[in-house]
Amino acid sequence: MKLKNKLKRMKHHMGTPVETKKTPELIDKEMNRDITRHEELPYAKEWEKLNAYPLFLDGEYTMKREVTYPIDHLHGNYSFREIFDVCHLWEKELSHHPLHPEKRRPEDFLFFDTETTGLNSGAGNLIFLLGSAAYDDNQIKVNQYFLPGPEAEAAFYYYFLSETRSTHHLVTYNGKAFDWPQVKTRHTFVRNEVPKLPPFGHFDLLHAARRLLRHRLPSCKLSIVEKEILGVERVEDTPGYLAPMLYFDYLHEQHPEYIEGVLEHNEWDVLSLITLYIDLSKRVLAKGTSSRERMEIGKWYEQLNEWEKAEWCHRKVFEASDNQEIKQESSLRVGRALKKQKQEREAMYYFEWAFRHPGMHQYEAAIELAKYYEHRVKDPEKALHFIKYIQPDKSNVRDDITKRRLRLQKKIEREIPPS
Repeated sequence: MKLKNKLKRMKHHMGTPVETKKTPELIDKEMNRDITRHEELPYAKEWEKLNAYPLFLDGEYTMKREVTYPIDHLHGNYSFREIFDVCHLWEKELSHHPLHPEKRRPEDFLFFDTETTGLNSGAGNLIFLLGSAAYDDNQIKVNQYFLPGPEAEAAFYYYFLSETRSTHHLVTYNGKAFDWPQVKTRHTFVRNEVPKLPPFGHFDLLHAARRLLRHRLPSCKLSIVEKEILGVERVEDTPGYLAPMLYFDYLHEQHPEYIEGVLEHNEWDVLSLITLYIDLSKRVLAKGTSSRERMEIGKWYEQLNEWEKAEWCHRKVFEASDNQEIKQESSLRVGRALKKQKQEREAMYYFEWAFRHPGMHQYEAAIELAKYYEHRVKDPEKALHFIKYIQPDKSNVRDDITKRRLRLQKKIEREIPPS
């Protein structure tokens, strides 16, 4: 590695003034003009067939692969263009939601996935492929940065970070727990030679998929979600678990045929993230496509303290469902949402319904009714009526019932005048 070039690059990223004002593009060109050796690249023609080319930095290089798709391309059940309709619908949604783009445009999203040498989160785990898809000039552009060897990590992260706009909002699948923390870990080893990590926002679609789809699927692995929900059928796909072995084979032979399938697998992953964001957004915006799904969306709004939205979802479930267990739970949740909105009298109707129909939520409904009659109506005898016959299974719940029953009995005794 040339010390002069390294110092120049470190100066540039630290914001240290240079002798003459030059654009980053000009600086990069001057730094690399004596080390651009495309003709010396192993299997250069094979790389060209994969739409990949080298980017050099201080005697090392990373491979960049570019693939484009028309915006009307159909990937599974949706075309990529449909995200514009989804974002327009989100603009009309005034309530807060984790999938809400919050005035971001489709061009602001970076659908992102990595391929690594292992699934652990330690420093010994190497990222060898950074893949992304983004909307660009009425098309989808897939950019992939490939690490040809551990010695090239500086070039690998330098070009990925230099060419990725900081205004992007990441869209991943388990990226909050795995992909982006891994990027942060590896970045620490080369942080003095590459740009800083940008302050990306983040949509992790795994959490949304689990919430809305887990009751329908045996697993929420992306491949299963693709097949069962998105209508994406992969043909001759390279399984993700083979990626580390194929990468090690590549390191030994240096021939791109070993990782061609990995590149295609990663490409489909990032494209499926576009389709999945469209699908999940449409489900939330429509407030669900089934009673179970609508209830999950209602629970989601509960966690966000969006009580009016939660009430609407649970009320629809209560009115439409024939399943006694789901109907009882939705009745309880409608009552809680109304209570949060200070509509306690109406809430009592739904709590009483849940109480009078046997099921696992009867105890919770009884407690809500007891609280109301004890503290609001000041009728401890009526409050005691709702809990004295409840026999919960859990010991901590039994203790709570016992304490509440004793307190109410004492209140009743104080109200009865001595004979």
